Amino acid sequence: MPVPPLQWIELTSLLGGSPAPPLKDATIGYDDVNRLLLIFGGESQQGFPTSQTYALDLRSLQWSTPQPPSTTLSQTPSVRSGMIGGDDSAASYRHGHVVIDGRGSSSNAADDIWEYDYTSKFWAQVGVSSGGPSARWGGVGGIDPRTSDPSGARLDNTIFMAGGYDGKKVYDLSEVWKLDVSGTLSSNLPDSVKATWSRVDVDEDIPGRVSMGGTMVGQQLVAVGGCKTAASDQDLLDASCAVQDSQIVDTSTGNVKVPAPCVAPRIDPAVVPNMNTASSSFNSQAFVLFGTFNTSLWDDEGGLAQGEVAVLDAGTGAWARILPAGDPGSKGKPSYPVPRQGAAALSWSSALVGNPSVPASDTIIFGGRDAAGNYLSDVWLLRAYNASLSKSGETWAGFGDGKLSSGIDASGEGVTVQYMTQCAQAIASSPTGSATTSAPSGLPTSGSGSGSGSGSGSNQSSPSNAFAYDTSMLHKSLPAVSVALFLPALVLYRISAPSVSSSAVMERNLALMYIGIVVGLAAYALGIVGLATSFTSIFEVPTSSVAKRALSSLHLQTTHAKAGLALFAGLYVFVPLLQLLALCTRGKEQDPTESRNRADSTSEKLDVNGRAISPSQRSEPGMSTVGEGTITKRRINSWAGIGTWAGITGRKSQESATDEQAHTPSQRSFEVVNRPTRQRRASGNSLAAFSDPRPSHRPRNLSDMSWLDPRRSASGLGGESAYGLSPIDRREAWTPGTTPLEITSTNGLMMGQPPHEHPVLPTPFQGFIHLLFHALLLALSVLSLVALFQRAPIAAFAVFLAWTALFYAVLLTLAWHGRPRESILSVIFSRLRAEPASFTAVPRTGSPAASRPMSMNESVAVPFPSDGRGPYQHHQPPYRATLSNGLDHDYPTSTGHASPDVDDDDDEDEETRQRRIEDELSRRDVSIVTVPKRRLYLLNPTPPEEDGS
Repeated sequence: MPVPPLQWIELTSLLGGSPAPPLKDATIGYDDVNRLLLIFGGESQQGFPTSQTYALDLRSLQWSTPQPPSTTLSQTPSVRSGMIGGDDSAASYRHGHVVIDGRGSSSNAADDIWEYDYTSKFWAQVGVSSGGPSARWGGVGGIDPRTSDPSGARLDNTIFMAGGYDGKKVYDLSEVWKLDVSGTLSSNLPDSVKATWSRVDVDEDIPGRVSMGGTMVGQQLVAVGGCKTAASDQDLLDASCAVQDSQIVDTSTGNVKVPAPCVAPRIDPAVVPNMNTASSSFNSQAFVLFGTFNTSLWDDEGGLAQGEVAVLDAGTGAWARILPAGDPGSKGKPSYPVPRQGAAALSWSSALVGNPSVPASDTIIFGGRDAAGNYLSDVWLLRAYNASLSKSGETWAGFGDGKLSSGIDASGEGVTVQYMTQCAQAIASSPTGSATTSAPSGLPTSGSGSGSGSGSGSNQSSPSNAFAYDTSMLHKSLPAVSVALFLPALVLYRISAPSVSSSAVMERNLALMYIGIVVGLAAYALGIVGLATSFTSIFEVPTSSVAKRALSSLHLQTTHAKAGLALFAGLYVFVPLLQLLALCTRGKEQDPTESRNRADSTSEKLDVNGRAISPSQRSEPGMSTVGEGTITKRRINSWAGIGTWAGITGRKSQESATDEQAHTPSQRSFEVVNRPTRQRRASGNSLAAFSDPRPSHRPRNLSDMSWLDPRRSASGLGGESAYGLSPIDRREAWTPGTTPLEITSTNGLMMGQPPHEHPVLPTPFQGFIHLLFHALLLALSVLSLVALFQRAPIAAFAVFLAWTALFYAVLLTLAWHGRPRESILSVIFSRLRAEPASFTAVPRTGSPAASRPMSMNESVAVPFPSDGRGPYQHHQPPYRATLSNGLDHDYPTSTGHASPDVDDDDDEDEETRQRRIEDELSRRDVSIVTVPKRRLYLLNPTPPEEDGS
């Protein structure tokens, strides 16, 4: 059988503009006046029909979306795919593209006819007379613009349709209909196009098929491949239901011809007439392109992988399998389009792109779905040069020097074809399990049953054939999309949470939080749908093995299924339940920090209101009184060690040593239990936020108090009651503009509550939920990556891997910068940076009877020093110590504190020592600020009796 020199040319990389998306089963038309290619409808990657119109200018190679001339002409056909389409040209009356029926929304057949006007770029609905075929999709037919009737009149307005499927019934191929279009199509008369149906008589019945390919060659209808019964989408993708036969129906006579089977059984091949004019024998030829077949059942010697073009002569029923030349591209290595289902193809009698003077005819192909289930949007050109080749002479005059050319202006240099010597072979299994080949009756065979291209053909098998089970494309995509959406949802939610730099603990970006919640809910819903489709669409992949599995159920038979279900139950069921439980119990539990704050506030109020009360009328925690005014316990200071990990505190005050000694009358002294700090006066940089705005009734400086007056009058007051008296206040008025700060609470100075600049740990229950959620999310991400690596294109795997890596990089970056504040990871990074710890208050149950006096506020976190360092963590302020009695000179400074316990000097009397202390203290401006919340306890024992005083 003679064929023209054929070459594949890739156009996708040469196109510009906004391209049409990946589509399957779209309709294609050509406006030869404006050299414009039309694409309408088709099934999207998500499996839904569409209704968008796209145009490709074959002169500029630019994609565009045509717009109607006015809003009154803006109506378009409803969504559909798998429709019959054909160009309608009737002199100056009409110049458009007709679309018949198709698969609409919800798998319902569309029952209408539309025509697109190439001139004014709008859609018009065609008025159809009654009595036509019922609505359907997936039929075969169309129009051959070269067709003429016996009288020689061109039939360029007659479109044929045979077979089809309406979702319930598969119509016979012998049910052939003819649509005759009439009327005028223009923007002024958009509703003037009419059409009538008529039935074509066929001599014999031909069973119907679904997902077949077909075209019109003159008045002969050609149908190839498909499945005899309705099949699931996975069966179509797997091509296990495909048949090898083909039919030819002569619509002018009703005769039926059944060619001998030769090509591999295919699903949705693209079939177009050979429009080349170099030989009259080409007028009856059809090119069968693409389609997919089951490589575990059939061996095609690698034909489809090498761009095979099967040529069927509709007049004789003969087949020829041709391997065209490829596109050398920039690297000089020939490339071919991948096999696909449902590609839109259109042939023309001249060059469609490039220099129109090139002696060739072109067939242009768009979109489809490959064997892996990926929808395509690439554009290829099959150029047939004006010459005739045969098995004996496979070179021609335009071969030139043999260097293959490429691009839209390719002239055919170096182009030749290779005839394949045998038809596709069915693979049978021997008892031992080794594969052998057997050919149908009447087909040529080869001695080995394999060819040089068999290895290449195996590379084009569907990835699903490598596994015992498979599911729908919906299940393969939705779980990965669900996991991918969880990642940005989590990032948005963490960004919205308060960080260590927030001015308020509860500061939250509500907009980001709500967006994260919406994205998370969408991911949750997609995950549930993806799981449901795994149970409803799973099937067993046919294999070449004779022995079949005998399983009661196909569910949960693989490690992937079991692991996926377990992880789904954890992330989509168990974690949400735990989170709901945490939300329900949160309101019932009182925050310990809040409780302490309230206790602090109450204690401070009680302390402020009780300042004017005499010390003898106030009782301090941890102090016991044997008799009136007699203190029986002396406190030993302690200093808790401070750790560097959040939440670790030093020794509690209850653990401090106690020294219980009875003060005898012979011991005259006072003890400053809490070391005082310098006087603080109100200023713009002072601690006014912690001060008491009410005036104090007690002296705040030791120099303002007269210690001897009460002691001298003690005998007059009599007994021990004298020691309930307070020192006499002899303060002078404060300088105007300054106010003594009477700080009754030092929570702002201490680390009793975690400061905002440090991250904190969540509660143990919330921490468990967070760890479980991240572990399950990571496991599902890994599971998705494994599945994508095994079954999906490498591009999908790479995109998901990059997406996951980006998520964890953002997660670590946010945690490093302390966002969110309440996070285990943020705390770990904070500790790795060696930041000061954020301490929580040490809970107390009260001091034992023998313990030292404690603050009325039980939230103090840092006890008093016992190691002599004083209550200063980061520095030691200078101090002055008395060297000898009565000396009045400058004192040396030091950087430490004296011992808290000072032995009495037996060499000087009480009167002299007391005056020395007063003189020393009068030189200092001492502000009694207890840190944290300590008071100055004056433990003066009962003075001895003094005669004459």
